[in-house]
Amino acid sequence: MKTQNSRKLAVFSAVSAFALAVSAVASQSNESAGILLTPAAAPAPAMQASKSGPSVTLPVASAVSSVPKQTVAVAKAAPLFGANLSGAEANGSDVLRPSLWDLQGYVERYNYKLIRYPFIDNRMTAARIVELRTLTEYARSKGVRMILDNHTYKWKSVQEMVTFWTTFARNFSDDGSVILDLVNEPSGFNDPVLTNDWMQWVRDSKLVIAGLRANGIKHPIALEYPQWSATFRFDKGEAAAMACESAGCALDRDKGGPLDPLNLTYINAHRYWDKGSSGTNGTCDLTWGPTSGIDSFAAQLRKRNLKGVITEAAFGSSYGTHATCAEMGKDAIADIKANGDVLLGVTWWGGGRMWPEKYHFKIEPKKDTRFQVEVTPFIKQLRGD
Repeated sequence: MKTQNSRKLAVFSAVSAFALAVSAVASQSNESAGILLTPAAAPAPAMQASKSGPSVTLPVASAVSSVPKQTVAVAKAAPLFGANLSGAEANGSDVLRPSLWDLQGYVERYNYKLIRYPFIDNRMTAARIVELRTLTEYARSKGVRMILDNHTYKWKSVQEMVTFWTTFARNFSDDGSVILDLVNEPSGFNDPVLTNDWMQWVRDSKLVIAGLRANGIKHPIALEYPQWSATFRFDKGEAAAMACESAGCALDRDKGGPLDPLNLTYINAHRYWDKGSSGTNGTCDLTWGPTSGIDSFAAQLRKRNLKGVITEAAFGSSYGTHATCAEMGKDAIADIKANGDVLLGVTWWGGGRMWPEKYHFKIEPKKDTRFQVEVTPFIKQLRGD
């Protein structure tokens, strides 16, 4: 079982400052307190809002087109392949947080289509919000979606989460280019009355999402769940007489209304294949079985008419993949491709300047030349090539 921040490092080297060529003004809101910032000159957006209001553009389950003789061809949506860009969530200091140059390398050099940006909520000052908005607007201009991940592991009160995310989300385009990852691998469920963690999770999740929608937040949401949000813990097949020990069970039993009134929430899962699924070493424990298990997770989503996204998974690095993980990685990618009707895609773990060269899940090659040398076979593999 993974321990909090077990994959994160706390020691950083000094780097030159990232010069932000954007000024911002604070916009006013009568609906909630907080700093609402808009860049003075954001890049031209790739997805335009309609005159009647912002539109939400999402991958669809199928695309239908007419061909001669009234034949209808149905194709699954292609899942998006991308990476986490770590640094803003790091222990101690976030001096190595992703810069615009980092993001450009992953988008233009590596050709990744989905980027997850882990951060810590109490670090998001007005200046940091401007900086992050510059990244999201750049990604938006390139047709790349960004997941903003509150990487604190702490499940707070409904009111605290609604207040933070309402104020924070209003700084970012709500046309589907930015996805809100409410809490990374949540823990700390301590309701004295509703003592089952899973049932508190589903109750609170519905209240938080309803609160955000009531406040006009239209962004897609990525919802993680207790027990490290592991794919294999989404549905444990609990008997009717048993208490829930999985997110799937809680979603089935809770009758407190829809998960999301806008139906724009993804079930957000993680998967590591080392012993204990901890992500702490680069070997794969084959006692899990010969396959990735992602297809089973997708099947559980499909059964419930849910959509999902894999925001953490890893099986190797640009320096090599352990022999025990080679086939597992291939199977994981195949499973993601085969389940594009329910899976938005994947953001592989291990991207960003904060990781040392020896890190067993390091996506990038050597730091000094990572965007100059030929793109490694591993980076190409992670994008589904």
